[in-house]
Amino acid sequence: MSQVKYNRLSSADSGLEDSAFAIDFKSPFSYKSVYTYSKSAAPYIGEERDYKPSVLTLVCTWTVIIISHLILLVTFPISGWFAVKFVQQFERVVVFRLGRLQQPRGPGMILVVPVLDAWKRVDLRVRAFNVPPQQLLTTDGAALHIGATVYFRITDAILSVASIQDLNHSVRILGQTVMMNLLCSRSKGEIDSDKQYICTYMQEEMNSATQSWGVEVSRVELSESTILFEPPEQNFNKVSGILGQLAQQLGGGGTSLPSLLQPNLIPPAEDTKPPASSAFQPLPAISPEELMDSVRQIIDVQLVRDVGAVYVFRITGEKGGTYYLDLKIGLGEVGRGRPPYCEPDVVLTATLHDLQSMLHGQLKPYAAYMSGKLKVDGDLRTAMQLEEVVKKLKEAEEHNKPEEWMQIGSVVGHIPE
Repeated sequence: MSQVKYNRLSSADSGLEDSAFAIDFKSPFSYKSVYTYSKSAAPYIGEERDYKPSVLTLVCTWTVIIISHLILLVTFPISGWFAVKFVQQFERVVVFRLGRLQQPRGPGMILVVPVLDAWKRVDLRVRAFNVPPQQLLTTDGAALHIGATVYFRITDAILSVASIQDLNHSVRILGQTVMMNLLCSRSKGEIDSDKQYICTYMQEEMNSATQSWGVEVSRVELSESTILFEPPEQNFNKVSGILGQLAQQLGGGGTSLPSLLQPNLIPPAEDTKPPASSAFQPLPAISPEELMDSVRQIIDVQLVRDVGAVYVFRITGEKGGTYYLDLKIGLGEVGRGRPPYCEPDVVLTATLHDLQSMLHGQLKPYAAYMSGKLKVDGDLRTAMQLEEVVKKLKEAEEHNKPEEWMQIGSVVGHIPE
């Protein structure tokens, strides 16, 4: 077998140093980054490192410190009651000596000079607070009343004191804001089924903000939600109706699928309805008395049983006034002024146009409340019971159709095939 000898290659490019084609990779610029890539820290840390006091400042500072300690030593039996502090195992003391931040002290016995040091005790134990129940509107139109409980603790005593002014209030506001942003971007079904995921995501979002405060959010729990307004099911009913017709056409055997696409030029007499408009028809200008008269005509015993509340309407504007709707006592009553027999459960304030739009179904009560068009003084759930009155008014309007549509329906229904 022949032997092969390997020679080490030279790592230097010979002959290129003096060549005209040699490339100089040295840059004339200095790339010094303006950013510091380190853990989150408060702004005071950089100022502390860069601050260089003058000689006169140092002399005055040490003079005051030495004199204060001498006075403390001379008057020790008395000054000990003010200078000696006992710190628990779960506590730390943050000290500012002549305005300059010191290292946290504790646990155990520490010495605080009364004149020189300003100090604050920090509790490192886990604490909790409740996010007050908020009224929110989901993506599918449901109105919920829901809150949360947040557990957090302080991990850095210095950051919790020096980087934020009011720690407890700031964490509360942050929890409320994060919860509202997360829940308002989801539907009611997603909130009910993904509660654990929402809690985890809310915890991560809060930790990303509180890290620079020296705070760690350890747990988040959503409270039980109260449904103020169910999501509308119009779109679902429309889709289910189309699918039902498709199933009948495919399963009947006598009619082919393309017949679904052919419009019925001669509908049956019982299904004849006025053509639906894609937009709401403009409401006629009426007085508050006429609006209340239309409500008076649909009051019955069943409506009183379903609602069981007394409303007061404060109508603002030129034709304003105060009216009441009693759906709690007897057979129900509508009148001007305050209710004569009992106190109202809810007081509603709106303009005449907005109130007319709500009662005729063109404006949802909860949507009016969220947009500021309707002011509610009382129980919001009771105020949302106005939907029962709106349903009754719709049924009355459909029952009292214009006679011309009835005549058109009867003529079309008797056209021979």
